[in-house]
Amino acid sequence: MPLVEKYQHGVPCWVDLVTTDLAAAKKFYTGLFGWTYIDKSMGEMGIGTYSMAMVDDVATAAIYEIGPDQLRSTDKPVWHVYISVDDIKTVLEGAQKNDGIVLVGATDVDQAGRVSVIEDPTGCRTTVWQPGEFHGSGIRAEPGAFTWTEHASTDRARSVLFYEKVLNVDTVTSSAGHSVEYSTLVVDDVGVAGVFQMPDRMIDDGAPSQWYVYFQVRDLDASIEYAEANGGKAMAEAPEEIGVGRVIVLRDPQDADFCIVEPYGQ
Repeated sequence: MPLVEKYQHGVPCWVDLVTTDLAAAKKFYTGLFGWTYIDKSMGEMGIGTYSMAMVDDVATAAIYEIGPDQLRSTDKPVWHVYISVDDIKTVLEGAQKNDGIVLVGATDVDQAGRVSVIEDPTGCRTTVWQPGEFHGSGIRAEPGAFTWTEHASTDRARSVLFYEKVLNVDTVTSSAGHSVEYSTLVVDDVGVAGVFQMPDRMIDDGAPSQWYVYFQVRDLDASIEYAEANGGKAMAEAPEEIGVGRVIVLRDPQDADFCIVEPYGQ
């Protein structure tokens, strides 16, 4: 199991969940992924208890509870995606020049790094991270670990253009292996995240542009069964077969959506 020590500019590096019930969320995800936790304080972000989720004693994600005066304000549970950047100031300037909004200016998080929040022209919020001592998830693409991110956009082409210009990344667009046209953000010839057009029915229902976070599992069917037996919900009647494996969107007991994937041949 090779550990990830550093992330290149433009690569999603970390995810965390803000929820309405920290204890209940930790219990649910422990049962689903086998996570243990190390609790920290993140006073710079207005977070009292920041529970780092561990896989084999390596941090892969975190959970914290919605509260007043937090750096990223929200009124509902949601998974946040962090993208590693070399120079946060340049990224924020680029976001503003390309019809984005800087919701939270660059803020120091102790010695760990600098954080900011931007919103792209379709309304999707992204947390930007310039690493100091903390680079992000130390384990990827292993059972229970953060594995992939996808941006469901109300205007895929507009989102893709924004990230190309602001993050200075390449993109490749294809419908192969997917039910819709799918763009992949590419860093040094490696795909690092996806962007796809949100279905019209979701847009008509008022769904916002948003990031989806994927976690790897050994047994997708058993994971779905656990989730539904413990207050969660499968958001589709059956898993979808895509190029890399079987996937499905789940909703946790506090109503945060996320994805699980069982890779082929694991």
